[in-house]
Amino acid sequence: MKIKIKLFSYLIHQAGFSEKELEIGHPLPIKEILTMINVQPTLAKIILRNGHPAKPEDLVEDGDRLSISPIFSGG
Repeated sequence: MKIKIKLFSYLIHQAGFSEKELEIGHPLPIKEILTMINVQPTLAKIILRNGHPAKPEDLVEDGDRLSISPIFSGG
């Protein structure tokens, strides 16, 4: 099973990539994928799965696209 992951902001530096295709053996919760790519789950505040809001407990399946970012602030 292949999934695509896109990271934003300092999560790119934490994981070592901005976009990546990842091979997984079976459906996994998003929080496990975050651990696999070295992103602290507590820092992933905005998670989209196929363009829709997702929770860390949601399962990722073949062909899914994840977009993951921290909270943005500033002015």
